[in-house]
Amino acid sequence: MSEHLLQSNYATTELFVEDARAVSVGDAAKRLGLCFTGHLHEHPQPCPQCGGTDTFAFNTAKNKWNCRAGGIGGQDGIGMAAHCEGLDLHRREAFLEACSIVLGRPMPHETDWEAPDKRAARRQRLEQRRLANQAQAAERVGRQTDFREQERKKARAILGAAAAVGRFGQPVVDYLQARGCGRIGASRWLRHASNLPYWHGHDERGRAQALHAGPAMVAPFVGPDLAVIGCHITWIDLLQPPKFRPLLFDPHTDAMLPSKKMRGSKKGGLIPIFGHPSAASRWVGGEGIENGAAFANWEGWRRDTFYFAAGDLGNLAGPAEPSSRFAHPTLLKLDAKGVARPVMVAGPTPRSEPQADDAMWVADHVGELVLLADGDSERVMTAAAMARARARHGRPGRIIPIIWPRSGSDFAGMAAEAVA
Repeated sequence: MSEHLLQSNYATTELFVEDARAVSVGDAAKRLGLCFTGHLHEHPQPCPQCGGTDTFAFNTAKNKWNCRAGGIGGQDGIGMAAHCEGLDLHRREAFLEACSIVLGRPMPHETDWEAPDKRAARRQRLEQRRLANQAQAAERVGRQTDFREQERKKARAILGAAAAVGRFGQPVVDYLQARGCGRIGASRWLRHASNLPYWHGHDERGRAQALHAGPAMVAPFVGPDLAVIGCHITWIDLLQPPKFRPLLFDPHTDAMLPSKKMRGSKKGGLIPIFGHPSAASRWVGGEGIENGAAFANWEGWRRDTFYFAAGDLGNLAGPAEPSSRFAHPTLLKLDAKGVARPVMVAGPTPRSEPQADDAMWVADHVGELVLLADGDSERVMTAAAMARARARHGRPGRIIPIIWPRSGSDFAGMAAEAVA
């Protein structure tokens, strides 16, 4: 093939890729047939690759997507398409196939020839597309910064309006006891909201709609300086065993909605449950509040221990090094061409150039970090994420045991069974 033709083919493919990079996460979601759940911006749902119930979500305001089960996410439609379709972006053909999916048009034929005048016009379009992509990226960063700060203000307002558990927060105490966590008593971290609205979707005039209002447990997400960056909300219904949370359904699709929400930012933060992070050299925690509290109750709420929750598996472990991805030993998924391929699992190695907020923070003075796994999540993916968490948070002299509940259960479920 002549040098002229090689350059022409390369430039044609490059324009194809730049066009794909301009596709928003929301538009890519439509191409992928993902579910728009009726939330204003956030759309949680089962992961097309990993399964689960609400392990996957994309956010049209932040232009982000995230898979908690796989410990992976990003800010572009190409990566989301690759994850959903099980494509390895390190392979050129797979990368171009992901671009093809988000664009809804076929990949360019790399043997195509074009006339010089068409090549010049295409190069001009390519440069215009690059400049437009740069401008859109800068605009998105600005919008995301504004949106994040607005969400953090809302989270602080929700937390500030809630009452301290132990004085007015009896429903939270009763909820945790019903979940097998014992009677937590006073807590400097957990709070109680007596009638907190659950916002979901919009009415016929486009106004945000409160689908439910009721008692809720509210907990802060805090950064290393203990400043509040977000909040975690768990709605409570003591008449709905075994989870003792309300059953909420989307009025348009009848799909069950999560009875927990996060407002503000969680990335890089953690949820304190009991104790103080600076006073304890032993930390214990996992994904959820209930599991951490159940384990704490089992070991007697040790005064030398800080109990916490990360919020989800991705925030516990952080993203994986792409080269550590591996094929699931048994799970298969049909790709875009209908071919059964192994589900790819985010590996046990943290990415080689980690960011400070890739995962929850752990203070330098911590000598023992006990990580609690979930036994009711997919075992292989969870095990890889827990190994990644151990590798990420490892320090010389720090011990990091990983404790597993009974297969098919979690610590809260086991604790509830024990007291039933």
